[in-house]
Amino acid sequence: METAKGIGGENEKVRTSRQKKWILLGVLVLLFISVMLSIAVIEVNKSKSKPLVLINPTEKKFIKTKTVSGRVVQSHAETIYLNVTKGSIQEIFVKEGETVTKGQKLFSYEGSTVAAELGQAEVNKKLAETSVTQMKEQITSLEQDIREAESTTTTTTTDTTDTTDTTDTTDTTNTTDAVDIANIATKASTIQSIQAELNKVKAELLAADLKVEKYTLQAEKLKSELETLTVISNTAGVISNLNQNVGQGFRAKENQQLAIMQIASNDPFQIEGKLTEAEKAKITSGQSITVTSNVVANKKWKGKISEVSDYPTYKTNANKNKDIQQETNPYYSFKASLDSQKGLYPGYNTMLDVVVQSKQLLAVPETSIMGFGKSTYVYVQKKGKIQKQKVETGQKGGKWVAILKGLKEEDKIEENPSWIVRLGTSLFD
Repeated sequence: METAKGIGGENEKVRTSRQKKWILLGVLVLLFISVMLSIAVIEVNKSKSKPLVLINPTEKKFIKTKTVSGRVVQSHAETIYLNVTKGSIQEIFVKEGETVTKGQKLFSYEGSTVAAELGQAEVNKKLAETSVTQMKEQITSLEQDIREAESTTTTTTTDTTDTTDTTDTTDTTNTTDAVDIANIATKASTIQSIQAELNKVKAELLAADLKVEKYTLQAEKLKSELETLTVISNTAGVISNLNQNVGQGFRAKENQQLAIMQIASNDPFQIEGKLTEAEKAKITSGQSITVTSNVVANKKWKGKISEVSDYPTYKTNANKNKDIQQETNPYYSFKASLDSQKGLYPGYNTMLDVVVQSKQLLAVPETSIMGFGKSTYVYVQKKGKIQKQKVETGQKGGKWVAILKGLKEEDKIEENPSWIVRLGTSLFD
């Protein structure tokens, strides 16, 4: 009996507990219904008192972006290597971190031998030029001697002819003719001798001119060679990675490619990074970018993609098990230029939002959209009354939502409808 009484008491407790739960659930349901009715009443009152605002859908620009990572780098850096064939270092003119201009001297090689050869070539050229000057003066003198000799011969012949008297005897005439012939022969021999000497000097002048040209070319070549012994900067920038092991008297070994310094360009910085296959399919040269960096908070930079490589580099996946064949993933390098680089420095990690799509789409305020998921709709004016219109929405941009289907630009929709809208309400009451 006691056992039966105990079981009856337990059943009574269970029933009492269940009843309490049902009572509590009923109270909650009634409370919920009461709240919903209150909200409905409020919304109805709002819908009555709030003026109805109708607007037209409008076209807005919607963009899609793809986020990739990159690193700020100098646009380019020039590496200067030592030239083994030019000998030992004579002097280094710059220091680490120094800013240099294009054409500024960086360092020089020892050039005493070349300088000595240049000096000798210039002396030889000067001597050859002196010889040329002397020979030209000699030629002028000899040509003058020939003209005088020819003039004297002509005058003597003319005078002899004019003073001959026809009354002279035959013997006198013969004697005079003999003298004239002898004088003419002597003058002719003199002129011939001078002409021979003149021809010889002219030939020597030609040889001297050739020597002048030879020594001129030799001097110019040595000057050029001497100039190449002084290395200048091909770009404006900052000296970096100056090799501290290279100094005066240092000479590189045969077949040794040794860098002495780098010049980091002063040109605007660039951003470099790598793209996966999927990212490369969407990102191309010329696309606009917005750049951010964790190093610089609350700041953005604008720019564009300047280059995307078409040739992949392969990266091997890390795999501790050497017996399993490792896979390689291709990636593609890219470069981006910046409109402004203030606040950015080489080495900074950045995130790039690349604009991969930009379209003008019909849009409405987000407040005009009712419903959820695929069951979205707006309230439109049709034949003077409010009607429910199902729409297909696209991406959001700020307070606007793109409309893919269901509306036209000439439609009029309610801008900010309440939860309770009286469908069929006449707009002309």
